[in-house]
Amino acid sequence: MTLIVSVISADGIVIAGDSLSSLNRQINMNQSSKVICPQCQHEHTVQANFQGNVAQATYSHTEKVFPFFQKFGIGVFGSGLIGGHSVNFLIRSFEYYTTKQNKNINGVTQLAQQLGNNLHSYLKKHLEHEKKSLDDFPENHIFLGFAIVGYDDLQSKMIEVLLSKDVRYNEFSNLGCYASGNKEVVEAIWGLYKKRPDTQPIYEVFSLQEAIDYAEFLISSTISHQRFSPTIPNVGGNIDIALVRPFDEFQWIRQKPLGELLQGDQHGKSTRSFHKI
Repeated sequence: MTLIVSVISADGIVIAGDSLSSLNRQINMNQSSKVICPQCQHEHTVQANFQGNVAQATYSHTEKVFPFFQKFGIGVFGSGLIGGHSVNFLIRSFEYYTTKQNKNINGVTQLAQQLGNNLHSYLKKHLEHEKKSLDDFPENHIFLGFAIVGYDDLQSKMIEVLLSKDVRYNEFSNLGCYASGNKEVVEAIWGLYKKRPDTQPIYEVFSLQEAIDYAEFLISSTISHQRFSPTIPNVGGNIDIALVRPFDEFQWIRQKPLGELLQGDQHGKSTRSFHKI
């Protein structure tokens, strides 16, 4: 899983994400167990079946936040691979062929619709290749999702696209903060605001720097919580942060460098500092 945080401020949209990915292995075990029958009080042997996924390995340098056409920002969460290709690669391929065919994308809403339909079609073809179908999965199963930030004219938006049996869209345009993926810690923090409304941040007056810092705060808090929890973490690594504004190109605020040995702290902070806005 992943945590993508988007903050819509009056001056621009900040999108941030962690860098941890997990390789899961499916287990299916049959085991004989002895139980005492509560009615007859005799011991019986029964067959128990255990199914589920366990983390086999984790990787800390996954790219989950990236630009599209240098006008939009995209953060991905959920399944990282489809048919041997990363979701990053598939979105880049869609960007490449859209450019090559001289197709225009007029705004973030059109991008979300076209990208959602494109990846959903690819997903169905991949399942068919594996002799599977979307109908084989539960109704609420989400294969993958992505948060897309940008503008329709001058209207700022974050559109969450979820690929399930169909394509689902959640659109947000109010000034505020929105989280996608593993939101457990974020929602716990927001739950405190509901108990004490006087402590809730006033997003309407956030500067760009405060929007950047708040996105980093929510992700690093999730990383710290999972660090001390006796469970396998699914949010971690470096935190990538970017800025999208209507009059400028996509701008990296913090991006993990590839091919360099980083000396980061436990919160995933790299030695590359923030741009100050």
